[in-house]
Amino acid sequence: MAAIVVSALVALGADSPALGGPSRALVVTPGDLAAPDSDALAGASHALVIGERRHEPLVRRHAAALADRGLPVAWRALPHGPGAILLIANQAAAVGLDAGRTVAFVDELARTTWSGAWTPTVAKLEDPAPSVGQHLRSWAPMGAGFVVTLSGTSPAVRAVGHDVAPDEPTEARGPLYGGAPEWIPEAARAHLLAASGCTEIVELDALVLDPAERFGTGRAVELVALPSARLQLPVPRGTCPTCDTAVVTDYCPFCHVRRTDPVDSRGAIA
Repeated sequence: MAAIVVSALVALGADSPALGGPSRALVVTPGDLAAPDSDALAGASHALVIGERRHEPLVRRHAAALADRGLPVAWRALPHGPGAILLIANQAAAVGLDAGRTVAFVDELARTTWSGAWTPTVAKLEDPAPSVGQHLRSWAPMGAGFVVTLSGTSPAVRAVGHDVAPDEPTEARGPLYGGAPEWIPEAARAHLLAASGCTEIVELDALVLDPAERFGTGRAVELVALPSARLQLPVPRGTCPTCDTAVVTDYCPFCHVRRTDPVDSRGAIA
């Protein structure tokens, strides 16, 4: 089975926790094109680079830099925040699938994961862009802040209590994880649970990241909800004639060449 290394482009602070458990996931600062080092890539036959959608040019550059070092590389720029990128990378690196199926796993996990944040102010939030009215509301002394949704096809900012409904077709999800849920007002908790389709908020140390760069304030709390059901992955449709990994679409995500031969038609559940 082709061994894959998963590289997550996330700016970690000096005090940020490391990914837990045995994993091939690497955490790389988006601007550090020299990373990861050769020791971290030892034994890998393929690489997958994932990062936030707003960092797509940097994700592409990292993928090109790794390809120059001799690895077949795939990349994904996902509609999620940095905490979600960390969790998705860790899941992908630990799932133990063939390189081609790992890319399919990331696609499905990213599609079914909810990510967003609670923030008391949108004064410096850039993406998604708040409305003028929401900027004015940030200056008001009352209110329970805002819920920011990053995942799905329609990222949004909503004042707590407004339009409380799932942001997308509801998936079966586990807990809503957050780094410091005790900072979130009770009204905002209810809004977040409704938006994400979850029933409880659970503290997770791995999400204790500096939120200021992403959400414009250090008082924001990023939250992530992973799917609770096992993922049903696409049926492999062939093998890449160049890098010898399973291909689940018409083209290899690493080499971008058409697969040529049929393989096991049973698919995979992860």
